[in-house]
Amino acid sequence: MAVVLARMRLLLLWRVTNGMLVAGVVAGLLLAVATWVFGTSADVLAAAFAGWSFGWLVGPLFTGGGDGGLRPEYFSRLPMTARGLARGLLVAGFAGPGPVVTVVAFAALAVFGARLGVVAGLVAVPAAVAQVVLVVLASRVVVGLLGEVMRTRLGAAFVALPWAVVIAAASNVGIVALALARFEVDVGRWLLVLPSGWGVVAVQAAARADWLVCVGALAGLGLMIVVLLGAWARLLDRRMSGVLAERVRRAAGGGFLVPRLPATPLGAVVAKELREWSRDTLRSYHWYFAVAFGLSLCLMPLAVDLTWYLPWTGVVVTWMAAAGAATLFSTDGTALWLTLMRPGAERTDVRGRQVAWLVKVAPLSVVATVAGTALSGLAWAWAPALAVQAVALGAGAGLMVLLSVVAPVRMPDAHRRTGNAAADGPNIVGLVWAMVGLIVVCALPSAAVVAVGFLLDVVVLLWVGVALAVVMGVGCAWLFGRMAYRRLEAAGPELLFRLRTGRSASAGRVVVAVPGHGRRRLLVGLCLGTAWAPLLSAVLSLVNLVTGAPSRTFWTFPLGLPAALQVPVIVVLVVASFVLYVVAIRKASFFR
Repeated sequence: MAVVLARMRLLLLWRVTNGMLVAGVVAGLLLAVATWVFGTSADVLAAAFAGWSFGWLVGPLFTGGGDGGLRPEYFSRLPMTARGLARGLLVAGFAGPGPVVTVVAFAALAVFGARLGVVAGLVAVPAAVAQVVLVVLASRVVVGLLGEVMRTRLGAAFVALPWAVVIAAASNVGIVALALARFEVDVGRWLLVLPSGWGVVAVQAAARADWLVCVGALAGLGLMIVVLLGAWARLLDRRMSGVLAERVRRAAGGGFLVPRLPATPLGAVVAKELREWSRDTLRSYHWYFAVAFGLSLCLMPLAVDLTWYLPWTGVVVTWMAAAGAATLFSTDGTALWLTLMRPGAERTDVRGRQVAWLVKVAPLSVVATVAGTALSGLAWAWAPALAVQAVALGAGAGLMVLLSVVAPVRMPDAHRRTGNAAADGPNIVGLVWAMVGLIVVCALPSAAVVAVGFLLDVVVLLWVGVALAVVMGVGCAWLFGRMAYRRLEAAGPELLFRLRTGRSASAGRVVVAVPGHGRRRLLVGLCLGTAWAPLLSAVLSLVNLVTGAPSRTFWTFPLGLPAALQVPVIVVLVVASFVLYVVAIRKASFFR
């Protein structure tokens, strides 16, 4: 059975192979080679293995569950036990590019052991195998546990909080490093204590003939594999028996506003969406993740007495909330036909979704921006923070519906879902990066006016930039919303076909979840996903240069260069960002 499942998974992977997958495999192999090259010490190797384990634990949350298309409930009618199916799916789980790349990376442990001696090299082989099996199995168990927890809004919040904190820490790795150094934390020792470092501990112990520690570390890995396999079998049994798919009774939701909405088509859509935000666990997860990530990312620098992240708390929350909402039509699935069967309902549907999203996101994000700016004590941050917040709300409200119809992601209909929001959720990594990049583009005009106001020390220009940002936000919400409902009117049946089958109505190809398909759209996604970074670095460096604030993060690295190179490097960063955006716009098929 394991061989059959592995062949099925390979066939599924072959059918969905695309440029993004190939690029991911190449990037993974480069990281695996880097693990070999730089993993010459126990601390570095333990850190690398912790990073790979972190990727396996977090990755399925953003890539659709990581089951490779082999959902356990597909095999519920076969005469096999849950434990037997768990063993088969575990073996089949290694039939793919991700586990192969991981095997290559963890083979660095064998190279490390060989450097310490023959005995250590022999011990490193089973230790590396156990480490790979452990991370793959732990990934499956995490996805299964999410199905147990994410059946209510409270459960979605509990799941979102730790992952948001962990990912915020990974995004703020420089700040985390400064905080660890400040509090004199022995990072290397703690990395070896984690299960991802037990293989390194076993190899080191074998090199110095400390067999008690060596056998203990290997036994610990084996015991964890057995425990995780049993836990996964139990979770599979609950999933196959339909326990997770049972509906949890919830209140109508919608809060104070829903009963007071006007009895109009627009009011009906807004009420429906607000209730959906309170009932759908996947939407709840994305919303709580956005809030927790924004707070974690901007509060974490306080550990090193850095306050200039605080004014951007609301902006980060808005960005992530818009990215999580970029699958609105996908979550509805084939229920889209209810809208298409009513002539002229497309405009009302899109506008209602925009209003509901703003009602959900705007109050908290605006309060976070105002409170963060006030608490930071940075008087200069008011204008840029309010300007970017205004653009982010308007552009986010427009882009979420536009990307929903331009880059649809096939998801199970509500009545076909497993109850596991991590497995039912789509791969939204590409949409997240596209959303961030496009919102930055929309913020450029107002940001330029505010920057000129700083450079010329003209206070009026600063608030002119804020007013322009409000106009830009309203314009983006209106324009992108118009593009979305016009697209829905012109190609609604094609969108419904994609959501139902996952194939293009014209070419019959499988739709992927990064904003497009093929090499051209891969290039668009990469450009949009990276173009904002040099621009943000340039803006932050310019602000610090004007205000005289010291450079304390990597984002302001130009200020660490000689004075004669600071401004030229900032200009180069702006030009590089502009070029990437131009390439993305020229290559994006949906702009043509």
